[in-house]
Amino acid sequence: MTKKLALPLLLLPVLTGFAKVTDPRALEFPARLDFTPHEVDRHTLSNGIEVFLAEDHEVPITDIFFIVEAGENRVPTENAGLAEILAWLIVEGGNKSLSKRTFEDSLQNLGASFSASPGTEEISFSLHVLSEHIPALLPMSVESIRKPALPQNQLDVNKGQYLIRYKGRNSEPSTVASRIFRKLLYGAESPSAREISPVSLATLTVESMEAFHEANFRPAHVTIGVAGDFEPKVMLELLERYLGDWEDPDEEPWAESPVYVDQASAGIYLVQWPDAIQSNIRLGDEGMYRDAPDYPESRMFVEIYSGSWSSRLHNEVREEKGLAYSVGGRLSSGFTEPGTFYISTSTKSPSTIEALKLILSVTNEIKEQGVTSAELTQAKSSWLASFPIYYAEPEQVMFDRMRYAKHDFPLDFWDHLPDKIEPLEVSDVNAFAARFIKPDELIILVLGDSTGFDGSLSELGEVTVIDPEEY
Repeated sequence: MTKKLALPLLLLPVLTGFAKVTDPRALEFPARLDFTPHEVDRHTLSNGIEVFLAEDHEVPITDIFFIVEAGENRVPTENAGLAEILAWLIVEGGNKSLSKRTFEDSLQNLGASFSASPGTEEISFSLHVLSEHIPALLPMSVESIRKPALPQNQLDVNKGQYLIRYKGRNSEPSTVASRIFRKLLYGAESPSAREISPVSLATLTVESMEAFHEANFRPAHVTIGVAGDFEPKVMLELLERYLGDWEDPDEEPWAESPVYVDQASAGIYLVQWPDAIQSNIRLGDEGMYRDAPDYPESRMFVEIYSGSWSSRLHNEVREEKGLAYSVGGRLSSGFTEPGTFYISTSTKSPSTIEALKLILSVTNEIKEQGVTSAELTQAKSSWLASFPIYYAEPEQVMFDRMRYAKHDFPLDFWDHLPDKIEPLEVSDVNAFAARFIKPDELIILVLGDSTGFDGSLSELGEVTVIDPEEY
């Protein structure tokens, strides 16, 4: 007997003539979508720790984040790596009430994870857990943050891993280019650029980590975010129970270091990489502050200049000339210090000079001639239409609220950005580009084999050669 093939139900209307296909070019979409960010509630524990709650009962999972203002910017240069390795030691070493093995087994048996994300200004710890296991695992995680065991054997393992990483630091050209560029941009001693070296690793002891933890892990430096499936009242009661009795120590926290310490002079820097078939190119300078009055203009500038698939850099360097597979840039904004203006690409050695000249030409052109009405219209449309993606997940909204609260910004700062971008005129963006772009102040780094270049870098100015083994 022959079996009859069943047509998918979705195809039946098409085959029977009931579906009417609309030309996609005739479709119209609203300039802005109606969108309301996920609700986030703000609370304060009895000792001043702020808690942000983003309920989402879609799946029975909760993520609890502990953000501690105890990053590498509080560590002296000679002890580089102290805060970063401490973060790993806290999640890997157990606490004074619970052994490392017992904590790890508890997490694994209950399908949970406890992890760290160290950064320049802060360390973030996160507990990812099935909601029903919060009462069992939350106190263990809090105890590890408040009273870590810091075992010597685990510290030795971590230091050994960083030592191996340091020895291989010059094995990958692109990472070498990024490392050296950060040092040029921020300064070699900047907490955002300095390296964790054998010399600094030798200074790291259990005692130094205990001292750093005692001074900097304090309620005044902690913010908590909870996203997922939980009951707010119960969650606040648990957090109060395990954190409410935590008090700030008498001693002062360690001083913070600035991000920009000793920026290199503007100019061209070359890292020779013999036999390289590809060159890595980096350009940049200081960025801007988040509270700058022309912050909305900066978002449109980036969209047009370097931040999208339709940007000028992408179109001219990749699409029209085929000089790079990817090219792009960003303009970040800082709260207490300027962010970063940054352009990055790679190209084959014989097109190095051409690609660099083209990037500089595009940069000068947008400064001197500005953007067009068509470019701004497209940039607005793209940015406004994609705005809800920024808040796609409840925890994205929560992190935003936490970030702005930390720096005394309006919590809904980002929510109102579309209202500031929509009325922008070409003249607004052009004024920003003319004011912000300073070609003569750019730091330009090229890593590659100069014997294969399509010309000399000296055509663009004086060249400083950097030895990657020493820098």
